[in-house]
Amino acid sequence: MKNQKLNLTEDSISKLAIKMAVPVSVGFFFHTMFNVVDTYFASKISSIAVAAITISFPMYMMIITISRGTREGATALIANAEGSGNKQLAKKYLLQTISFSVIASIVIMIIGLLSIPYLFKLLSAEGEYFNFAVQYMNIIFWGCTFIILDSTPTAGLNAVGDTKTYANVFIIGFFVNLVLDPLLIYGFGPIPPMGIKGIAYATIIAEFIATIYVFYRLKKITNYFEDISFDDFIPKFKYQKDIITQAFPASLNTLCIASGFFIITFFASFFPTQDTSSSSVAAYGIALRIEQIILLPAIGLHFACLSLTGQNFGAMKYDRIKESYLVCMKYGLIMMIIGGFVIFFGSNLLMKIFTDDINVIQIGSYYLKISALFIPAFTALQISISLMQGLKKPIYTTFISFFKEVLGASIIFWFLCFYLNYDLQGLWFGILTINYLSLIIFLYVVNNQLKLLGIEIFDFKRQVEKN
Repeated sequence: MKNQKLNLTEDSISKLAIKMAVPVSVGFFFHTMFNVVDTYFASKISSIAVAAITISFPMYMMIITISRGTREGATALIANAEGSGNKQLAKKYLLQTISFSVIASIVIMIIGLLSIPYLFKLLSAEGEYFNFAVQYMNIIFWGCTFIILDSTPTAGLNAVGDTKTYANVFIIGFFVNLVLDPLLIYGFGPIPPMGIKGIAYATIIAEFIATIYVFYRLKKITNYFEDISFDDFIPKFKYQKDIITQAFPASLNTLCIASGFFIITFFASFFPTQDTSSSSVAAYGIALRIEQIILLPAIGLHFACLSLTGQNFGAMKYDRIKESYLVCMKYGLIMMIIGGFVIFFGSNLLMKIFTDDINVIQIGSYYLKISALFIPAFTALQISISLMQGLKKPIYTTFISFFKEVLGASIIFWFLCFYLNYDLQGLWFGILTINYLSLIIFLYVVNNQLKLLGIEIFDFKRQVEKN
């Protein structure tokens, strides 16, 4: 590398975790604020516009599914190659991931454009609510190439410990979006007012600028683009297979998360009634943005644990893998307990920042109080997932995500909401229940898999004998 400042296989784990997690957390703060800006300006159009963006989120996550899966899969492959000293292999994975991203973006665009009207109808969207949602997502899907493509250089940079560029991408995107949202919504001079379409166009333009910047940074600080030809980008079966093997489970993991948002939105659409469900959906959308801000440290530690595990696994330094996992877990839980106090006691005030609708404030405030109780479990689960991805065992993360977001969630939500008739409150408590149940199951799986490497995190048998 031209400028690899961090040595992920030698430097202090505690310092590395902080150095890598902080830039990502700062970056994701601006990424979350990017979404907050969209929500804020949508609220100036109408509460229906906020609900339309919220109901669009599961479909938007279809794109994020491919982007995040590709990034995390490629990060694991490149980090492993770097850790084993095979820099040429790392370079090949990076270049092949570019072609993989382009092909994937075309596929997801076609699927999205064909499916979104039916999905919105399934979520009981009608009239202006339906039209706003379709207008917004049509533009997002047409421009999804830029959202997916920037995951490739980001993977290369994360794999060698550079998370600052990733942070800068979100900071740039935030300010571009902050300027473009009101400009395109209300119009100015020759630019006509576009309403909710303007929010979508602003997003795509910001993603385009971010993609150009991150490719520039990758070329500047690494040697991945040195001595390359067009042939290097032509898909090669061996490398594409490796990328799919690693990225597909990671993508399925994110797809399950997207499905989880869809399922939560689906259940929320029944309460208080289907005619007034836009209030519940809007409240969930606003509360989700607030929750994402609190979860920023967890996201940073997720990235740090993935990169640290990937390189040290490639270098066969298993003690450092255990230390990385425990350090990230410790920092994550401390930060989430503090964050939980903030949103539990400040829920009402935080909701009022985004809306003056009493019903929306009450529903969102109640959700945030429940969220404060489950975000430590969510954080521990995400760090555990990044550990398994770094160990090149992403299939386990797919199983737990499917259980947490789809199968287990659907059963628990139905049982609480309809069988026990707890309505919307049953949905929020269902989210709490499924997070802790999934964490307990996955920690058992993680411990058993680490034992195969001679690493033991939790000695359940010894604890039972002591008791």
